[in-house]
Amino acid sequence: MEKIKEALQTRFHDHRVIFWYDGKKEFSEIFERLDIVQVEKLEVSGNEFEVKYKVLKEANSSKFLLYLPFEKPNNEDNWLLDLELANHIFHTDQEAMFLQELGLDYFLKELIAEHIEFFKSRERKQKLKVLITKDDEQHEIRCKMLSVLFNTDTTNLDQFVQAYASQVINKSKDFDKLLNRFNMNNFFWSEIGKIYNYHSDNPSIYDFLLDLFQHNFVLGEKQNLNIESRLILSTWKNTIPYRDYFGEISERIAVDIQVEEKLNSAQLDEIISDDIFKLTDQRIIHELVSQLIAENLNYEKVAAYIKRRENKFWYPKYSEFYNTIESGAQLIDLVKKYKTHQFSSFENGIKEYTTKFYQVDYAYRKFIRNYRLSKNNNVLHELAEKVERIYNNSWLLPFNDNWQKIIDGIEVWPTNRLYSQQGFFKTHVKPLLDKNQKLFVIISDALRFECGVELHEMIVSENRFESNLEFMLSSLPSYTQLGMASLLPHSSLKVKEGGDSLLVDEMPASGLKGRSKILQSNSGVRATAILAEDLMKMKTKSGGEGREFVKNHDLIYIYHNRIDKTGDDKTSEGKVFEAVADELIYIKDILRKISGLNGTNVFITADHGFIYQNQNLDESDFSLSEYEGDLWKENRRFVIGQNLTGDKNTKKFTTSELNLNNDGLEVLIPKSINRLRIKGAGSRFIHGGASPQEVIVPLLKTAVRKRTDTVSQVNIDIIKSTDRITTNILPVSFIQQELVGEKILSRQIRAGLYAEDGEILSDQFTFNFDIEEGSERQREVKYQFHLSKKASGKYKNQRIRLILEEPLEGTNKWKKYKDFYYTLNITFSSDFD
Repeated sequence: MEKIKEALQTRFHDHRVIFWYDGKKEFSEIFERLDIVQVEKLEVSGNEFEVKYKVLKEANSSKFLLYLPFEKPNNEDNWLLDLELANHIFHTDQEAMFLQELGLDYFLKELIAEHIEFFKSRERKQKLKVLITKDDEQHEIRCKMLSVLFNTDTTNLDQFVQAYASQVINKSKDFDKLLNRFNMNNFFWSEIGKIYNYHSDNPSIYDFLLDLFQHNFVLGEKQNLNIESRLILSTWKNTIPYRDYFGEISERIAVDIQVEEKLNSAQLDEIISDDIFKLTDQRIIHELVSQLIAENLNYEKVAAYIKRRENKFWYPKYSEFYNTIESGAQLIDLVKKYKTHQFSSFENGIKEYTTKFYQVDYAYRKFIRNYRLSKNNNVLHELAEKVERIYNNSWLLPFNDNWQKIIDGIEVWPTNRLYSQQGFFKTHVKPLLDKNQKLFVIISDALRFECGVELHEMIVSENRFESNLEFMLSSLPSYTQLGMASLLPHSSLKVKEGGDSLLVDEMPASGLKGRSKILQSNSGVRATAILAEDLMKMKTKSGGEGREFVKNHDLIYIYHNRIDKTGDDKTSEGKVFEAVADELIYIKDILRKISGLNGTNVFITADHGFIYQNQNLDESDFSLSEYEGDLWKENRRFVIGQNLTGDKNTKKFTTSELNLNNDGLEVLIPKSINRLRIKGAGSRFIHGGASPQEVIVPLLKTAVRKRTDTVSQVNIDIIKSTDRITTNILPVSFIQQELVGEKILSRQIRAGLYAEDGEILSDQFTFNFDIEEGSERQREVKYQFHLSKKASGKYKNQRIRLILEEPLEGTNKWKKYKDFYYTLNITFSSDFD
């Protein structure tokens, strides 16, 4: 009774008079007990004229429920036909009840009857009711029933397939059972046949998927499917709820259709655009490595191949492999380009290292870092051996042998130049303090120059900071105690007798307290020193300890030691490049912290650099130098003492030549990259010597503030030769209008063709525009969009949009960047594949 009452109440929202025929008189008692507010009940039984008069004359604004305990008469015998036609007939059979609950017209009764099991669930009916509209025909309703069945967000057939495919991985038969139970199996597969041209006497989801992947694999056997099958794979890879299933199904199908066998003899150009199977990426990686080892590919060609893989489905899984290969190719080309160089002077050598030669060390660090991230995968092993040989034997050793010729010829270490680390305070810090500007100085132990280059690139790419990259020449020997002391305000530096610690104007420079005291005594302003970890713990809110700390000081030195600490330990030196990666991120976090404390000016520098070789060293890498005297300190890369005698394998400096205030003190530096034999010390990570890698450190002058007026992303446009689309394929040329640089950042876009109602009509194209050189034509990226059948059917002759989207920072969502309008005018012949 309650269901009937509820159904009647719903119908009375739209109708004043409702007819209720009950030929079997099954509902007479229910009618008697029914009580609907503001509705008058009348039983019709030979009193048609009276009823008609009352409804139309006496109470022509009231609502009436007319109960007729007989079958509906023929029209010619129906005295209330005019009244009935103007109002509503209430049906009480099961199908009719379902129709009334859903607000659907009676002519859809056959649809309800055909799928009666579907409508027996209140939950399914509620979900369907939200989706349907009054004008829906049977086809639209069945599609929406499938949406409920598959629990999808849309009524898109592509998404039904994606949801259905998930049961292949889950080893479930639920959807098979539901399609049969609700009598929707024939409808579903007829839609698949109509849209994708898949036909089978015994259709199944996995059989369809086999055809789907086989047909669209670049080396696969073509099935009878049409272009729509390409689009379903494209959208599948970008549909967050189902993209993981795509990967698992792809791997299973790869075995069943013997993809590996087909790929064995494939050439790079054949498969470089394929985006279906993980094995394709494995084959591409294997071939790139082989060609690189054989030196059949240069860096430019390798980078171009890898760029074409960036937007592919499996790229994130193999990004470390691709990055390893690209860095290896870059290193090989750079060494070929620079290995015969001879230095003309000390000044020339410093300039050339900071403008171009550092790139080799940068590429090597990136190579080793990504190789380790790939878990030293066997496919990269031979390339790793080649890169090690080239870096160590063709670059690092001969490069520093040539540099040593310059070192041998100098008599005084240039500590009085503007780029000298010993002049850091006077040259760089004091001018800002004299302008009453607060300054933070971040000193990262062993942050060598090429690491500073990457940090600089990271900072400017964030669009929150300004950064200018300079360099400094560290004190010699290039070790921590001397480097840290050199960065402090001072008149004189002196090695403390018997060891390697420093005195700054006779004040101990070791430890945080010593350095803080020197800053307070010599800087002329309110100055202090702090460990980075302690600063990061401070709260940035107004009135908090962080704000008070900053408020009370004009100059703050911030110390952090991750790289040197990792490298100087024999047990962890192999992880020094991981430490660099972590340190660069941490320094950016420090910058954000300073920004939160209302800081503006920040300098970032280091005490010294380092040399690192990932391979185990040969005996020839250790110096056979014989030296003696009153030894204060021995290290792999330097000896400090008095009355020192060395040999041809070392270069001797007096402390006066190094601008150290010690009478009679001397320093021995092993030549080139040789190490001294020191028991227990690590040997792959070293510093203290005079190589460019050890003595050239970065100086980043960073301003913490918004830079929206000075930095922007590249603009992307298209070359549009027509605004009419006449075939199912639309070629589009995208143009990156500017070169990426310090003030022009890259932009990632996703593009696709959409109808005005939001329906996607094509596959999607994703690309990161980060081109740094070349003419506008060389910055042209072409792509062919494939349009679905809807473009030549439902949306024919309508206006559609090519929408370019960009990622919404911090989310998985995208926002519109630009759009371009086209008119669809696809001819019937385009439907023939």
